[in-house]
Amino acid sequence: MTQTEISKDIAIGLMFTATALLCGNACADVGDTPATESSAPPPAYLEAASKPLQLAKRQLRPSEIVDNYREQIEEMEALHGAYGAGLDEQLVGLATALQRNGAHQEAISEFRRAMLINRVNEGLYSLNQVPMIERMIESQIALNQWEDANDNQQYLYWLHARNFGESDPRMLPVIDNLSRWHLQAYKEEKGGTLFEHLISATDLYSLAVDIITQNFGANDLRLVEALRGLKATNYYLATYKGEPQQPVVINTNFGGGPDMEAAQRTKLDHYRLNSFSSGKQAIARIVDVYQKNPQSPPAASAKAKVELGDWYMMFNKWHSARKTYGEAYQALWDNGATNREIDAIFGRPAALPALPMLDADQPGLAESYVTVSYDVTAFGKVRNIKILNAQPSDSVSMRSRVRNVLKRAKFRPRFANGEPVETSGIVQRFVFD
Repeated sequence: MTQTEISKDIAIGLMFTATALLCGNACADVGDTPATESSAPPPAYLEAASKPLQLAKRQLRPSEIVDNYREQIEEMEALHGAYGAGLDEQLVGLATALQRNGAHQEAISEFRRAMLINRVNEGLYSLNQVPMIERMIESQIALNQWEDANDNQQYLYWLHARNFGESDPRMLPVIDNLSRWHLQAYKEEKGGTLFEHLISATDLYSLAVDIITQNFGANDLRLVEALRGLKATNYYLATYKGEPQQPVVINTNFGGGPDMEAAQRTKLDHYRLNSFSSGKQAIARIVDVYQKNPQSPPAASAKAKVELGDWYMMFNKWHSARKTYGEAYQALWDNGATNREIDAIFGRPAALPALPMLDADQPGLAESYVTVSYDVTAFGKVRNIKILNAQPSDSVSMRSRVRNVLKRAKFRPRFANGEPVETSGIVQRFVFD
């Protein structure tokens, strides 16, 4: 089980339309003048271009789709050469069909070939390569080629930066995507040196904060997501325990080599030393943005202050957490939060950060689980852990893991009338994959 704080999902991919895949640039060559009886026969390349559209009228088997793309590509190469305009689109169609059939390695080769042709025709920095690279990353992930996928993620960033400049607001979606990629790779221990993923994510979120501040102002609501990203990276920096195995240095925008790796480790030490204060500053700024921006959702600043209390609690600063929770509780009332909203935050203990649990009243959700009861004190500590049932019933290791997780866990305590109180008899289920 792992503690999670950010979404697991990384959105990758940009779909081509069926017409673009099947027709390509050749469709643009069709004249607007209607054909007559005396018209000359259409050029061979127009006949070739129309074949996929004719075939699309009936349902094709996956193998037929692949074969038709190959035939179309051969005909276009014969007419226009190996780098003919529009050939890259047909190759993307072929690669996509191969990808859907599970032929990921072959799909990667065709995507690369499409990229080469695109660069020849449109230039090295063409952004029309982007969907090809994104699709290639999908296949590399499917094949567990994490270093290659990481390289392509870095290349996507470089390509956009080359077109826009690193400080351009149009870089923000690219920065967000790459930041999430690095955090996902860190959490799942994928793709080389984990601490470099942490450093990269931290630097990218900091860059996003700077871009938003410079272009949209210090109180723009877009800052919130980037600042929460910084909060996440600083939590992982604070809890970093070293590499699970001898690291393999990945190719990042930082370069490589022993000297560069040593510099990165020095940077890691600096970031870890300041992780508590950096995370606190990020959350405090979220509170400030919500307070000063008139477009903020109702009670948003008070809810962000709860996050600040959670941060203190996770770092064992109970007195600061208690004071901040009290301020947040009162601010919720002052800002018109409903009883339901307040109860959702303070009506029951909350694990910090969220633990992989499911409610015990949902049986049969997994083959392996442990259901426990426990108490949470007013100080957010777990007491009186009791195993209620488990599947398989004789799994000692699962029971031990659950006990150890709960003993180390920190909770935001339940509040009643603005004061933290003990909660007894909490029942939860830990589910194992």
